[in-house]
Order: sequence, then C-alpha cells, then structure tokens
Amino acid sequence: MRRTGLLLAAVAAALGAGNVSASSVLGLTLEDQTRLSRYVVVGIVTGQQGIDHPENGLETAVTLRVTNTLKGAVRPGSNLVFHTRSGELNGESSVAIGETVLRPGQRILVFVEDIDGRLYNLGLSYGVFNALEDARGRQTFVRAVQDDLQIVDDAGVGPGPFTFEDIRTRVGWAERHPRFDNATVEAVFGEGRQR
Repeated sequence: MRRTGLLLAAVAAALGAGNVSASSVLGLTLEDQTRLSRYVVVGIVTGQQGIDHPENGLETAVTLRVTNTLKGAVRPGSNLVFHTRSGELNGESSVAIGETVLRPGQRILVFVEDIDGRLYNLGLSYGVFNALEDARGRQTFVRAVQDDLQIVDDAGVGPGPFTFEDIRTRVGWAERHPRFDNATVEAVFGEGRQR
C-alpha cells in the first residue's frame, strides 16, 4: 500500500479501485482519523524539502516542530518529519490534487499515518488543520481541505472550528475505544486498531 495511504485504500474498497483518483478521500470522524494515525500533533512548520522517492516520485519532507502531542511518542519541542504527496526538486514539480499546501511558520494540527515505515499526513489535506487564535489567545482548528479534494461518504464532521480541548478529548476517547465508526473502514481494517 505505497502511494494511496489508508484513507484512499478505504475509498478504493468502497467504490472499486478503478473509480478513485488521488483527489478523493473518505470522510471520517476525528476518532477514526485518530485510530488510523500513528501521531496526532500540533506544531509549527519549520522546513520543507523536495525529495524524489524511488517508488512514489516527487514528495515534500515537512519538518514540524511539535508543540503539543495528542497521540504518539513524540515530545513537544522535538521535530517530526512527515511527507506530503506533492513535491518540487531541481526545477521539476509534481502536484497531488487535493494535497495540503504548507508554508514555513504555519501552525497546524496534523493526523500522521505510517505507510510502510514512512510518515504521511492522513488523507491529503483532509488530515491537516490550520491553527487559529482569537484576540483572547484561545486556539481553534479548521480543516485545511483544498478546494479540489473530493470527500466521499462524508461523516458529517465538518471543517470546524474545533477547540483544542474538543480535539484532545476526542483523540483520547478514540485511543480507549479502538472500534471504527465507519463501516467501510471497519470492513477493510477490522473492528479496530491501536498503535
């Protein structure tokens, strides 16, 4: 399962592999996104580097300085490197339709999946949330879904805003309750999984 990732694989199972493009992901609850993720973290994008993966082609290695860890063994203050499915290297570029667009200094919350030992944001831009701060310093998160990303079988979660506490509570609940909410994901991956 190299290029597609878990969400795209679930969409392929639901619709038939021939009907799925890189711009389609399965709409999931935050709990199911947590169950499919190795890490759920908040951080600041500190770097991006184009790389040419031998099987996947051009990608971007994103370095995130972690400020809050909701799931996974990564300490605040450390760096987490994950990959996006678009990239630019030596004047050549490749764009995965619906993939997240990040910039240095951007504060995000990201659900990160492990595909064959390589970390990717879960579900293209669907698994990335922009951090917003109001005048009182309260932090909320809004999905960073790109306009050209098609959400299949949307779970009705919506784009947000979500408070940090709401997301933290839902991630914690999902860790204690591994059974998937989405029947399609459950059919593909079984009743639940823990990492």
